[in-house]
Amino acid sequence: MLKHKKWLAGFMAVTMLFGLTACGSQEEQPAEGETELTEWEQKANIFATDETDEELYQQAIEEGGTVTLYSISSRCGKVAEAFMAKYPELTCEPFDISTNELLEKVTREHDAGQYVADVVHIKDQDGSLYNEYVKNKVFYLYQPADIFAHIDPQYTATATPLYIELTQLFYNAETYPDGSPITNIWQLTEPEWQGKIMMQNPLDNLSWGSWITGFCVGDVPDQLAAAYKELYGEDLVLSDGCANAGYEFLKRLHDNKPTYTSSSDEIAESVGTPGQTDPPVGFCASSKLRKNEDNGWVLAPVNLYPTTGIPAINTLYVVEGCQHPAAAKLLIRFMMGGIDGDTSGYEPFNTLGGWPVRDDIEPAEGSVPYDEMNVSPFDPDEIYENYNTVRDFWQMLG
Repeated sequence: MLKHKKWLAGFMAVTMLFGLTACGSQEEQPAEGETELTEWEQKANIFATDETDEELYQQAIEEGGTVTLYSISSRCGKVAEAFMAKYPELTCEPFDISTNELLEKVTREHDAGQYVADVVHIKDQDGSLYNEYVKNKVFYLYQPADIFAHIDPQYTATATPLYIELTQLFYNAETYPDGSPITNIWQLTEPEWQGKIMMQNPLDNLSWGSWITGFCVGDVPDQLAAAYKELYGEDLVLSDGCANAGYEFLKRLHDNKPTYTSSSDEIAESVGTPGQTDPPVGFCASSKLRKNEDNGWVLAPVNLYPTTGIPAINTLYVVEGCQHPAAAKLLIRFMMGGIDGDTSGYEPFNTLGGWPVRDDIEPAEGSVPYDEMNVSPFDPDEIYENYNTVRDFWQMLG
């Protein structure tokens, strides 16, 4: 079932074949008057969109007063503290877990009927969470109408979004005080940057494999071809084996011998450390910008033209079968910033390098407005369908 997650291939080959409760997509909710809801869906009232915080709080107390959060962020502890301060009769148990471990753990528990996690905070980087978990009703999308009225529908069709991050190009602002030495993405393929571009290997990392896939799907190849002509004054000529301009860009980027590292922190430090005369540029998580002050870095982001790639959207899910659905829904509302003006549940995530999805929450001070960023749309179906093809292409480059 999992086409390209090596770390879950054997495990999920078994778990996704077992008899899950219903197999249809969540968009296909039963029409009014029909009785096709599962027992848990009815008990959880999972498709409700009009429940208030007060109603959910009372229900959460009645169902046991606890909620368990599996999160890919170390900031989940701050969220839990703020949640319990606002709802003193509830206990929130947060677990900071890496992406791979989180999915393996929650899937194994679900398979065994051990419903530990109520809420999952993770990124659907390659479309597999939507195509394999949401469509198969392992994860549910809770989407309260009052909060979702403040979110662009492009982000809500396949997920409950929390905030947006990017894989962004950075440069050393001390060495280049007049601005980035690179603005057009094709400049990364020029000889002067050979060996001076840092990134993680797309063959070793799911999010990076998804990021390179984003250059080869949708309208992005046409945008890349146009950007090439704007920069060089001539049409792009595709190499053998390159189906479009996205593949051609990846080939030329690969041929320029980028330096691979194991983490965004390593890239940010290498690029942003002051006192360098010839620093590299590097792609890393946009969230690393918030570490500038503490680490003394001079890291600066680039709004690459025509695109910096697809976004990494942090998402929230209710786990099917969970024992505390009311508390889960209340926690999701709280993490998304609520509706009463108290945004303490969202504040830990509202930092430089991250952007709110809500139009009524201001991004962190110093942030470039997200609508000014050159970002490709994230289509989970396109990324999911093309991931293997693009990854194999990169692997064949040597």
